[in-house]
Amino acid sequence: MNTFTRTRRNFLKQSAAGAAALAVGPAVFAQSAWPNQPIKLIVPYAPGGANDVTLRLVSKQVSEKLGQPILIDNRPGAGGVVGTNVVAKAAPDGYTIGVGATSTLIATPLTNPQSTVDVAKDLVFISLLAAAPMVLAVNTSVPVNNIKDLPRYLREQKGKLNYGSMAVGHFGHVVVKELSDLYEAAMVHSPYKGEAPLVQDLVGGQIQMAMVTPPGIRGMAEAGRVKLLAATGTKRLKVFPNVPTFAEQGFDNPVLKMYAGWIGIIAPTGIPAAALKRLEAEYSAAIHDPEVNQKLMEIGMEPIGANAETFTATYAREKVAWREMLLKAGVELRS
Repeated sequence: MNTFTRTRRNFLKQSAAGAAALAVGPAVFAQSAWPNQPIKLIVPYAPGGANDVTLRLVSKQVSEKLGQPILIDNRPGAGGVVGTNVVAKAAPDGYTIGVGATSTLIATPLTNPQSTVDVAKDLVFISLLAAAPMVLAVNTSVPVNNIKDLPRYLREQKGKLNYGSMAVGHFGHVVVKELSDLYEAAMVHSPYKGEAPLVQDLVGGQIQMAMVTPPGIRGMAEAGRVKLLAATGTKRLKVFPNVPTFAEQGFDNPVLKMYAGWIGIIAPTGIPAAALKRLEAEYSAAIHDPEVNQKLMEIGMEPIGANAETFTATYAREKVAWREMLLKAGVELRS
């Protein structure tokens, strides 16, 4: 084979290779578009709680749609400060996202000096997933079976009752304190480090009442070891269909119509618009999946699946309400 023939054949091979590359170019580009690697989801809670279960359930669906694993990274600590800081400082490339909640995005920044995140500046809202209602539970020795009879009992027992919450400034703290103040009950507040010891003392009679989560109290309620008087929110809970809301029983305070908390997906400011939109669409869609929807309601969560705009508006509106609640409860706010 002469030099000219070899050169010509090499040229044809290179041309064919080049044409093949051009032919698959769009497919290769599509594969390199977001997401082309696993996504890390920072959860600012310990594993096992209702919020953690919700995120794992929903993210499994989203992972299948995106074609990439979503790796759950639990970073509990300092009332959610640790995990939220990680999200705020992450590279805004769409591969590190996080979980934001009422507590971590509103209550903690208002009250905890360790919180250094400027939520409105450092984070963006992607999808509001679900809300966490609470129920008012009382010890079985309390001679009250509905919320309408509670005011009389509180007045009669002025200065003799104790109530608990999961932390100073928690929804359960400020709501029951407002009831105590409204009916001049002078109840004594006991903060607990978690819901399990709170429920234990409620059942044992060390405290007479508390706002608790449906998953946290369900076992004791079904066993008849506590009584449930009312639920927050605007509709009855699937897990407790026989427990009327506060509003149904004539308590029109807007705070009692709010959910005690909500959870949603957040990301560091600067995340690519395409990634934000895709995450927004997939997480919202996953919440509306019938199977996911059903499982969430079974663990006491209320599915929402709202978009970024609704999530942002909810945060802005409820931040104002929470500031007022905390001030009424006598909680010192950060300057």
